[in-house]
Amino acid sequence: MLLPAFAIALGLALALTPLTVRLAWVIGYLDHPEARKLHTSATALLGGAVVFVSALAAWWIALRLGSRPIDALGPQVLPLVSGATIALVWGLWDDRFGMGVRHKLTGQLLAGACLLAAGTVPDFGLPDWLEIVITLFALVGLMNAVNFLDNMNGMIAGFSAITLFGFAFSSILRGAYGLAAAQLALSGACAGFLPWNFPKARIFLGDAGSLLLGYSLGASAILGFTGMPVGWGRWGTLFALAFPAFDMIFVVVNRLREGRKVQQGGKDHSNHRIARWIRCPKRTVMILWVSGAALSASGLVVQNLNRPMPLLLLSALWTILFLAMGRRLSSVPSQ
Repeated sequence: MLLPAFAIALGLALALTPLTVRLAWVIGYLDHPEARKLHTSATALLGGAVVFVSALAAWWIALRLGSRPIDALGPQVLPLVSGATIALVWGLWDDRFGMGVRHKLTGQLLAGACLLAAGTVPDFGLPDWLEIVITLFALVGLMNAVNFLDNMNGMIAGFSAITLFGFAFSSILRGAYGLAAAQLALSGACAGFLPWNFPKARIFLGDAGSLLLGYSLGASAILGFTGMPVGWGRWGTLFALAFPAFDMIFVVVNRLREGRKVQQGGKDHSNHRIARWIRCPKRTVMILWVSGAALSASGLVVQNLNRPMPLLLLSALWTILFLAMGRRLSSVPSQ
């Protein structure tokens, strides 16, 4: 059931993406160049739609091929899929017609509410209402962090394929096979989409794709945290998402320092500055893929050892690395 989910999604995305490119051009679903964007010609959108359709179809087929009955897969998959659907539809509307900040936030809160309605709220020993607020704030924040980071060809598709594969491995270890199948299907769909998006993009994920993947990554972390026994290991689920969180904090701090609006777009993200530093956007994306894999591996180590020392050591190591990188990149001129 598990490996077929990845393989089927990979094949479907490879086959459907070029057809989706043609469809986007026919109906005018295009992203046109702007000063804050890197591409110089109109490019098809609808990448988020093809990733979602490929993953959903592959997950359903894999369940049919597997020996486990669908109703025995646990309650975690339905809220994940329903929230992802809301994120996708909201993003598709935004890609085509545009949307204000308040309306975007409304859709993100609705997607997050789907997940929280299933009772997937981490227990921090705080009042219930405060735990709900913290969880919803973190999930919406991550959705925006991933949306912010979707500014280079292949950046989010590759990062998500790697990170979701790591989350799936964690789900398998704790016996959440239905969730693992959904995560592997989404990982495979991102991998199948990637050849059409990197290094040269014929199609973009768009806000629909980045919000879909941001939600799926955040929901996977929350489901992993709540699904593990109370202990040190459960904090390992958060490692995989450290880079999007770092990039958002980096951008917000620097824009506030410069007196700019936080929501204003620009080429001042951490990956933009790395690309100017090493003078190669393609290599920048691959470096950040490797960083995502290393963070996922660090999280799995913490989960499996379930002891305080690995958590503290790896947390300290990554914190030092991010602080050093933030300091160095702040000296790279922004555009």
